[in-house]
Amino acid sequence: MHNITKCKTIVLIPSYNDLENLKKLVKKIKKISNVYVINDGSTDNTKIWLRKQNIDHRNNSENIGYEKSLLNGIRILKKKKYDYLITFDADGQHKISDLKKIINNKIFKNYDVILCNRLNLSRFLEKIISNLFFEKYGLKDPLSGFKIYKTKIFNKIKLNKIKNFFLVDLLIDLIKEKKKIKNYSIHQNKRKDKPRIGGFFKISYNLLSIIFLIFIR
Repeated sequence: MHNITKCKTIVLIPSYNDLENLKKLVKKIKKISNVYVINDGSTDNTKIWLRKQNIDHRNNSENIGYEKSLLNGIRILKKKKYDYLITFDADGQHKISDLKKIINNKIFKNYDVILCNRLNLSRFLEKIISNLFFEKYGLKDPLSGFKIYKTKIFNKIKLNKIKNFFLVDLLIDLIKEKKKIKNYSIHQNKRKDKPRIGGFFKISYNLLSIIFLIFIR
C-alpha cells in the first residue's frame, strides 16, 4: 500500500521576515519531511541563515508577495520526484502535530488535494469567504495556507494564469478539473506579531476580491 513517507513529501514554506518562526519550523519539519523555503526578499538575515544551515531554498531578489512566491516554489518542485507537495505558512500559526498526522495518515493517498480548514477564523471576511465557498463547492476555508497536493496534478494546470487570490483561483481550477479534494480540520496557534501580507485595507481589498471571484467563477 502506498503511503506518504519522508522521501516522497516536500514542505514548501514562503517566508518574508519570519526568521525566528522559520528557525523553529524548519528544525521540526526536517524530522518528518523534506523542506524547501522561498525567501521572499526578507531583510532579517533569512538569506544568510538558510545558506549557513544548508537548507534547500530560493531567494527572491525582491519582495514579490505570498502568491507569486508559492507559485515559484510549485514550479520548481513539481519537476522533482516528490509525490506530495505541502504548503505551510512561516508565521507559526500551523501546528507541526497536524503536519505529522497528515504525513503519517494513509487516508490521504486517496485524494488529490487536502485542504486544511482552520476551525477558528479571526477575520470576519474570512468567515464569509469560507461559508460562501462551502455553499458553492462544499469545501471550507479556501484561504488556508496549509494544503497538501499530489504533485502530478500540476502537470496540466496553467500556473501563469493564477492571480493574487491566495491561490483560491488555483483551488477552483482544480475543482473544475474534477480533482478529489477533502477538508481536514485543524486548530491553529495564535499569531504573536503582525501579518506580513499587508495592512488592514490591503487585506480587506484582497478578501473582497476573492468574494467576487467566488461568485463569477
